Amino acid sequence: MDKRGMKKLILICFCLFVACGPKQIKFEQSKWNKSFDGFYEFREHMVNDLIENHLQKGMSYKNVIDLLGEPGNYMDIEPDEIVYEIMVDYGWNIDPMEGKDLYIKFGKDSTLINSRLEHWEH
Repeated sequence: MDKRGMKKLILICFCLFVACGPKQIKFEQSKWNKSFDGFYEFREHMVNDLIENHLQKGMSYKNVIDLLGEPGNYMDIEPDEIVYEIMVDYGWNIDPMEGKDLYIKFGKDSTLINSRLEHWEH
């Protein structure tokens, strides 16, 4: 293969590599709570933009709820945290195999201290 052919092959491989990466979109409040059969189809693709550009330290609890809607009802979280389900994969099982959750922690004055994305597997 000549140099020109090699450059084309490298360019094609690079384009395929970039196209196969995780799809990221900007946060849109209207899409955040949109679900189909209990699955949130957009959350995983917009959570990074949400964390980086919309969830700001010092935001009030009310402002976070106004932005994201009511959080999930989880029993094993800290009293000063709320959790939003981002993604759950059941594979071929009835029990979840892996998932991602967004944890948002508040201080004593009910203002946002930090947020974190947790990926879990069983």
